[in-house]
Amino acid sequence: MKPTTAILAAVCALLLVFGAGCISFSQPDPNGTVWKLESIGPNNDAANGILTLSFNNGVASGSSGVNTYAGSYTVSTGDGKLTFSGIASTKMTGPAALMTQETKYLNALSQTALYTLSGETLTLKDANGNTLLTFKEPLAGTSWKLISYTPASKTAQLDAAGLVTIMFEPNGDLSGNTGINNYEATWKLNGKELDISQPSITKMVGPQFMEDQESDYISLLGSVAGFTLSAGQLDLINAAGVPIMSFEPILTGTSWQLMEIDGEKIQTDTQTTLTFNEDGTVTGQAPVNRYAGIWHLAGTTGLTFSNVAATMLISTDSFAVATEQQYFSIINSITNYAVTDNSLTLTDNTGDSLEFAPVYQNILGSTAWQLADNSAVTLSFSPDASKIFGQGPINTFSASITYNQYGEVSVSNFISTRMGGTQTQMTAEQNFFNVIEELETVAFSSGQLVLSDGIDTIYFNPQIN
Repeated sequence: MKPTTAILAAVCALLLVFGAGCISFSQPDPNGTVWKLESIGPNNDAANGILTLSFNNGVASGSSGVNTYAGSYTVSTGDGKLTFSGIASTKMTGPAALMTQETKYLNALSQTALYTLSGETLTLKDANGNTLLTFKEPLAGTSWKLISYTPASKTAQLDAAGLVTIMFEPNGDLSGNTGINNYEATWKLNGKELDISQPSITKMVGPQFMEDQESDYISLLGSVAGFTLSAGQLDLINAAGVPIMSFEPILTGTSWQLMEIDGEKIQTDTQTTLTFNEDGTVTGQAPVNRYAGIWHLAGTTGLTFSNVAATMLISTDSFAVATEQQYFSIINSITNYAVTDNSLTLTDNTGDSLEFAPVYQNILGSTAWQLADNSAVTLSFSPDASKIFGQGPINTFSASITYNQYGEVSVSNFISTRMGGTQTQMTAEQNFFNVIEELETVAFSSGQLVLSDGIDTIYFNPQIN
């Protein structure tokens, strides 16, 4: 058992009598700082999800994984003492593993008696000096996707279908994608104050609405003065304290379908899926069984799964069973990920990989699009993305659409009105309808929806009302 602060102080006093040096217990004041939980307990058990702790003039608050909490704290910087009191939290429920972690976290706060704050690490300890909780600087090693922004004198909006991302590297580098271009900058944190340098950006072009959004986004990055982090959402704020951009973890709310295992296309009849839920759980369908677990991002490219459990269905399809075994073997040892609009690659500690494509029916539902070179031509999806309808160059149309596990689509029950027009209009419409009727693939590129029948390709921008 480690000696208490009182005993160490007594030893220190004796050493001073004899002219010897002494260890200082003085610690920096945590007031005005925000921290993200790294690990729990003396064994440094990795935290799942984003758990935070904020110090603000005697008030401690944050997210405990499922719920938010707040209470009081008392700190004595001279001897490194820290206690929390009156901690109260909301009463939401979540997955068992996260609720168990939350209980451990809140109990650890109540047991806190000492702290050390060194560089980018905050450690909370009990009265005997045993480590309870270890926190790191909250932004380093995190990756986020934009969910809303508020340009000056404009209504908050996010027009891009593609990912707009920001990644805070531990070494102070900042990078991301605007939906069209990659950008780089540097970042520096001082408490809740955040400074981002002027980004450098590549020079690719895109649809005008995307270029306008890109310009807004890059401009807003230059006006960031601080941040707030709560319940898994990152808000970047300006000098007046007004949120101007909101982000969520880059994989949150995304659904994917398995395409390849170690470069080999899967051939099972059942679609294998992977969904990253907002509550920190991962769920999906394997070739035979359904499964669930917990997902955890570690740094800008690190990803791990824990507590993965599956149903116990039995199949006579030996190929499906073997594919499932291989899939779970890799899933349980995943260490890294890479994500774009159109793919998710997971890699395990031996280099084996899983390649996913988006589950398009989950992201196309209730969306509306307009032809890139003719905004009068439109395409909309029903809430479950099983129906499409819209306006051609002359006539309206509707059809059914299905999706398979190989990232392919097919259209059936196509109908349209029969109004006439000029020869140019009729030719354009026939070409357009041919692609729709013979549709084979959908994809995203630079914020555009890309449809192809295997020969011709047409591009849509999000419909702007």
